[in-house]
Amino acid sequence: MRFQRALCIAGSFLLKFIRKMTSRHWCAVPILFLSKALANVPRHKALGIDGLLALRDVIHCTMITHQILLRGAAQCYLLQTAMNLLDVEKVSLSDVSTFLMSLRQEESLGRGTSLWTELCDWLRVNESYFKPSPTCSSIGLHKTSLNAYVKSIVQEYVKSSAWETGENCFMPDWFEAKLVSLMVLLAVDVEGMKTQYSGKQRTENVLRIFLDPLLDVLMKFSTNAYMPLLKTDRCLQLLLKLLNTCRLKGSSAQDDEVSTVLQNFFMSTTESISEFILRRLTMNELNSVSDLDRCHLYLMVLTELINLHLKVGWKRGNPIWRVISLLKNASIQHLQEMDSGQEPTVGSQIQRVVSMAALAMVCEAIDQKPELQLDSLHAGPLESFLSSLQLNQTLQKPHAEEQSSYAHPLECSSVLEESSSSQGWGKIVAQYIHDQWVCLSFLLKKYHTLIPTTGSEILEPFLPAVQMPIRTLQSALEALTVLSSDQVLPVFHCLKVLVPKLLTSSESLCIESFDMAWKIISSLSNTQLIFWANLKAFVQFVFDNKVLTIAAKIKGQAYFKIKEIMYKIIEMSAIKTGVFNTLISYCCQSWIVSASNVSQGSLSSAKNYSELILEACIFGTVFRRDQRLVQDVQTFIENLGHDCAANIVMENTKREDHYVRICAVKFLCLLDGSNMSHKLFIEDLAIKLLDKDELVSKSKKRYYVNSLQHRVKNRVWQTLLVLFPRLDQNFLNGIIDRIFQAGFTNNQASIKYFIEWIIILILHKFPQFLPKFWDCFSYGEENLKTSICTFLAVLSHLDIITQNIPEKCVSARWQCVTVPGKLVHIFRKIKKALASDKIKCCLSVLNMCRKEICLQSIEKAKTEQTLSCCGVDE
Repeated sequence: MRFQRALCIAGSFLLKFIRKMTSRHWCAVPILFLSKALANVPRHKALGIDGLLALRDVIHCTMITHQILLRGAAQCYLLQTAMNLLDVEKVSLSDVSTFLMSLRQEESLGRGTSLWTELCDWLRVNESYFKPSPTCSSIGLHKTSLNAYVKSIVQEYVKSSAWETGENCFMPDWFEAKLVSLMVLLAVDVEGMKTQYSGKQRTENVLRIFLDPLLDVLMKFSTNAYMPLLKTDRCLQLLLKLLNTCRLKGSSAQDDEVSTVLQNFFMSTTESISEFILRRLTMNELNSVSDLDRCHLYLMVLTELINLHLKVGWKRGNPIWRVISLLKNASIQHLQEMDSGQEPTVGSQIQRVVSMAALAMVCEAIDQKPELQLDSLHAGPLESFLSSLQLNQTLQKPHAEEQSSYAHPLECSSVLEESSSSQGWGKIVAQYIHDQWVCLSFLLKKYHTLIPTTGSEILEPFLPAVQMPIRTLQSALEALTVLSSDQVLPVFHCLKVLVPKLLTSSESLCIESFDMAWKIISSLSNTQLIFWANLKAFVQFVFDNKVLTIAAKIKGQAYFKIKEIMYKIIEMSAIKTGVFNTLISYCCQSWIVSASNVSQGSLSSAKNYSELILEACIFGTVFRRDQRLVQDVQTFIENLGHDCAANIVMENTKREDHYVRICAVKFLCLLDGSNMSHKLFIEDLAIKLLDKDELVSKSKKRYYVNSLQHRVKNRVWQTLLVLFPRLDQNFLNGIIDRIFQAGFTNNQASIKYFIEWIIILILHKFPQFLPKFWDCFSYGEENLKTSICTFLAVLSHLDIITQNIPEKCVSARWQCVTVPGKLVHIFRKIKKALASDKIKCCLSVLNMCRKEICLQSIEKAKTEQTLSCCGVDE
């Protein structure tokens, strides 16, 4: 009795605790660790349906704006909390499946992760104890097995309702398709746990039991013309979600039997589905605004079927091949017929949009998969039509009265309101223009060799869009002013092909394209979903190696505009982590590839933009304490590795600041010191690094540990140490005095250590510089009081430095060293040790002397608060 009462109290406390997590505006870090604490509560029956709803509210309400990795990790812990603390007799499988839908599969619950396996095991152990689901009860199943529940929801999902008879109805929401696909795959994997060595046949039988209703409907797509529209929508949605959800994360994806069987099932329905989609896209059956979402669904399914057939091997007699060819020809015919100048109707305009979207899908598929080349390299009907397109052509908006005749009575007002408004029709026109540029991007990539590089235009071009590039570039600039930021990607792809060809002859137009594109990027800094894809495309066309080379060669306005944008990107990266990473990784990769492809390994382009490598080597902002906290927690999560499913589901984007420096140093390490162009680049960078160190030293004579100045100097000397093996004696002869001079500068201890080591390495490799080193002890006392420890530290490695030099020579040179009067008594000890030819003994004396000097300096520095000037610990 007492035990039950204790459980009741614990359950009440935990429920209140979870509800408190939803009632306050928590930031990501406390929510993460509170969730982790809940997941570590010992397993017992403490929560019912109220607890499950409270956990769902935490995910939906509290974490919606949190950083993606922290949010994903917190979701993992909350799912573990549910598995540990739920009283399964108080919740049904329906309640559990609804809760699972609150977890984002792209952030936490991915198939193939340890969390997925843990969930499957929990369902296997508890499936007979769940409360009966309403779905099972409604069809007469009172057994609470997972298989029975999944079979019932698939049957219910596929079954059509009496009201699903309208032709102009909105497409169903994706929620139900996601839920059904998730539960089907969980049930299959749970069944695999029960019969671990059952093999492919068992997996196929289980999947067929679940998916028979769906497969039956899909097989009837091409023959049953009266099938309810919403039923076809739902079946295609479920097909897509099953294929997307079943993909394993990790290295075991190739051996996944479930994925293979599922793909084979859907490939058997390819002909029926593709015939249905072809009819819907080409026979004027899509004639209302609500049908545009349906068009998008059809094209996604068609793309997925193409991918499936490419995996098993593409054959020319494939039904998909025939459908793509017919779809291409029908779309071209529709677009040509609709240029007759007749009064537009909603149906005709929607069909125009659908045909252009279908052509865009065909072009994207051919561009990404060369196996789909329907024609030879010679221009065919598709290329001729695309090249003569009137770019940025808008669609005339039909009259509102005419639109209403195409709408279903129940939804007439909503369709009319959306499509007749300027904003609603504007979105449709923007999508139409976007699809035009997708097609043109395919055309320009395929025939880029035909683009003339001079300003003169061909009189009778057979591919006008390709052979009249100036006009096409002007159209691209117009498109950037019309399209929204989430639709400019294909225009950026076209600019990547056009700008290198026209930079010499039409520099002003190219600069205008840089400005307009940057304006779009800089306005997107808070839009995560589209920012990174746009930034990547922007960097690829502005910092294309050909563009950089041509701009540096002519040294016109484009060259300075590119450098201006480069510094703007670096400035933006101080606010938005990861921006500089995109730029430096692309440039380093393209420079290395271009250098390896040229016989002489030319790095002329990189040399003209060496400031980029310089900034990358010293990059790293000083973040606020709260930002550093989030970064530290993200590192903590990443270090959990496979134990946290969020690390597996989400790819590491490598947007942390240190990846910029890693990329730059890796680039420098890949350079060949024996190659003259590489050697000159390294030497130029070394000089710039020394200039940077001197600039920082002059800007602030005294700086604090971990300040920005300290970090910059630290990274300068780190990079110089990396470059040292590729520096020869002739070059060092010109910079050795600057390196010794840096030893006299008032630096933090860590900087002193780097300077000491580079001096040691230089003297060891090139003993010829020893006289210059001895001269450093001849400076006045004012210079030596802040630097003597640096040079004494070098002397402590004298046995290594002078391995190949007779000890008598070293001892003789010591006799000529003069030091300030206050340090004479110390150096007498050193000379005495050297006179006895005992260098090892001398080293211990040096260390003792170094400590004595430091103690004197520290005593003097107490009033000046410069304890770190000596370069050693107290």
